[in-house]
Amino acid sequence: MRRLLEELDLGDTVTLIGSKGVPQALLVSLRPAPHEAPAESDREARWDALAQRVSEAWQSEKSAVEILSEMRR
Repeated sequence: MRRLLEELDLGDTVTLIGSKGVPQALLVSLRPAPHEAPAESDREARWDALAQRVSEAWQSEKSAVEILSEMRR
């Protein structure tokens, strides 16, 4: 049973069937799936891609820094 539980992720279920073929129990996993942080290079690549998209879509003659400076005055 331990091996079975180790294979389940959060919300996964297993129905235990008794000797007469009738469901006897329902196991629901409460253990969250392991979270893997994205690699630093992947994070940096996504950040660069986002910066490129913003740069291509920018329509103002002023830079973002200039706009923020004006807003803070």
